[in-house]
This record gives sequence, C-alpha cells and structure tokens, in this order.
Amino acid sequence: MNGPPLYHVATLGCKLNQSDSAVIEAGLASRGMTRCGDPSRARVVVVNTCTVTSAADAQSRQAIRKIRRENPSCILIVTGCYAQRDAAALREIPGVDAVVGLPGEREIPDIVARLVPQTRPDPARPDPEGDPLPLFPDRTRAFLKIQEGCDLRCSYCVVPSVRGQSRSVEPETVARRVRLLVEAGYREIVFTGVNTGDYGKDLDPPATLAALLRRSREVPGLGRLRLNSVEPRCVTPELLDTLAGAGRIAPHLQVPLQSGSDPILARMRRPYRARDYRRVLESIRERIPDAGLGADVIVGFPGETDEDFRRTRDLIASSELNYLHVFSFTPRPGTPAAAMPGTVRGDVIRERNAELRALGAGLSRRFRSSFLGRELEVLGLRQVLPGGGVRGLSGNFIDVALEAEAGLVVNRLVRARVTALGPDAVTAVPC
Repeated sequence: MNGPPLYHVATLGCKLNQSDSAVIEAGLASRGMTRCGDPSRARVVVVNTCTVTSAADAQSRQAIRKIRRENPSCILIVTGCYAQRDAAALREIPGVDAVVGLPGEREIPDIVARLVPQTRPDPARPDPEGDPLPLFPDRTRAFLKIQEGCDLRCSYCVVPSVRGQSRSVEPETVARRVRLLVEAGYREIVFTGVNTGDYGKDLDPPATLAALLRRSREVPGLGRLRLNSVEPRCVTPELLDTLAGAGRIAPHLQVPLQSGSDPILARMRRPYRARDYRRVLESIRERIPDAGLGADVIVGFPGETDEDFRRTRDLIASSELNYLHVFSFTPRPGTPAAAMPGTVRGDVIRERNAELRALGAGLSRRFRSSFLGRELEVLGLRQVLPGGGVRGLSGNFIDVALEAEAGLVVNRLVRARVTALGPDAVTAVPC
C-alpha cells in the first residue's frame, strides 16, 4: 500500500467512548497514519466497545466480525468497556489481533507502531502534560473527558466495576485542554465523564462542576460549552446559577431518570425518588425556560409491574422533559440486579419500550414546535443535507436544517429563525 498507513476507529456507546476514541485517533495520527472512513480499506482498525447492556455486547461482537470479514488483512484491535469486562470472550473471536482494556487504550498507538513499520516515532504532543489532543473528524465539536469512573452502586450497572471509582481531571488541566481545543478550531466543547456531576469531590482542595464551567467559559475564543449527563442529586443551586447566568454554556442537560416508580428506584439503588426528580426538572425549567432536557429510562427492570410502568409513563408525560433515551433492561453478570426475582417477559418489555419511545417523540415534537418563528443560536456542522442546506445544532439540543451555504455557517455560531418543523429537526434561516 502506497502512502501513509490508513487507520479506522469504530466507536460504539456513549460520548465518553467518543472522547476516548478521539484520543486514540490523535495518537495514531501523530504516528503518521491517515484516517480512513472505510474500515474495509484500513491497515489498522480499532473497535472501541460498549458493555452497558447485553445488546451492546452483541453489537460490539457483530461489528468486530463484520470488519474482519470485510478486511481480512487488517490489524484488528479491540478496546473499551467490553474489553475491560470480558477480554477473554473477545479474544475468542477469530481474527482479533489484540484486546486492550482500560485505561490501556492510551497505549494503542505504541502497539500499532510496533506492528506497522511505516509509522514514525511518537512526536511531541500539543499538551505535553496530558493525553494527545483529541481528534474529531467533524472539527466543530469536541468531547473532553473531565471525569472518569463512578462511586454510585446502582444495582443494574456494570460501569463502576469497569471504569473504577470517580476521578477528576485537575481544573488547570481542563482549562488548558479547552484552550488547546479552541485554538485547534473547535467551536463547541462538550464536558463528558461517567458521572460528571461528581466532578471535583476527590480533588485537594475540592472543586465543583459549576466552578469548572465558570473558569472554562473565560477561555478566549470559546464558542460554547456543553454538559453531558448530570445526576439529579448533582443539579445544585450553584450549578443552576452558573447555567442560567452564562451565555457561553449551552442551555441543555440530560438528567437520568431510569424509573418513575419509587419501589423500582429503591431496587435500582438510585439515590432519589420520583418527587425529587420532578422538583429538579421544575427548578431547571424555572431558571432556564428554554433549556433542552433529556432523560435515560430503563423499562423491564426486575419486579416492574404494570403500575410501576404507569408511574414512569405518567411522570414523563407530565414533566418538563423534551427527549428520552429508552433502554430495555438486560442483566449484567456480577450486578445485584442480575439475580433479582421478578423477570419481566420480553414481549412486555418491548411494548413498554415502544410506548415510551413514542411518548418521547411526542415530547420532542412539542418542544421543537414551540420555537416556530423564534430565534435559536445554532452551530453549523460539517454535514451538507441531501435536500440542500447544512445540519446544525442549537444550544438546547435541537437538530436544525440551516438554509444557508456551507461556507457561511459551518463551524460558526449563528442566530437563525425557525421557519418549519420536520419529523426530527427544525428548518431555520440565518438572521
């Protein structure tokens, strides 16, 4: 193969995985490799796996087998949460060359360099005190990990055993990486982690997520900051004051619900009850009226009755939420929930999942329709739409079809007036 060796990183799962993959990509690029969008043509393929559900495990295995089938000669490396949880199962898949757990995924560029002679020695990094600066092909939005691990012990969740206890990145390091990402041309920086709301509790002296946002928003040239998921108990008055008073922080929060039934929340070992959750959403809406509010929900948890599901559905229907991520419960080996009685039938789980997805679609449409004739601040992404125009993302997490030439809006924050409502997005014209 002529020219620099090609690599492809396939990412499954959450935004934290996207952040990890971007660091891997940066390390491979620093070795002189070139990104390839087609895994069937790449010399090296890295699959960054997810293990949050058994469906995620299956999706990871399917992706690995498909890549090996379509690219028999590539070097195939598997990493991520599934690789950490069950490396042996992944090594048994024919054609897997290496399985790298967490946090060893940072060593993947060095592993590749030993296997691919055409790579060059590890060069100096833009941030010599940390990981390589994340590399995102879109070059408009960057996911920056500010926290790793989780101290919660939800009965269904395998993530703490995979990613460990909560650990925060020092505020100085975060601010420096935000500055470097802004200088690299990214207009939106998304703070991500396993439990971002716990940011700073382990530092000496302790810090808070709100203080980190206030510090980071002062970086010269920053377009806007965005938070990832924040646990209900972490939506503090200080955080709300910061979100409500800062134009450069996106008015958007994802607040995991999981269930609207107190008995199920107790079995899940979630540290709040339905009434607490409702108050959190109401306080956000009161302070930030146009905020985009999302939630994760699990259906079919062991022991979930029709009445438990009704409580969840009714809470969501009468809440301030605008979109949902709905998951069907699957037992994870080693978690307390895996041994709980009261298994819910598969057909019932599918029906409940479909009902909540339909409810979420209705909430999303209602929220988007409320902006007809109004203005939104929109970031133009590097995606030209089939019918013309450019895909954009508003501060409150609304997908926008911008009726404008790419050169005028890509990687820019623009004010745009909403003119039409589509199935999954709004159409808007720059003002």
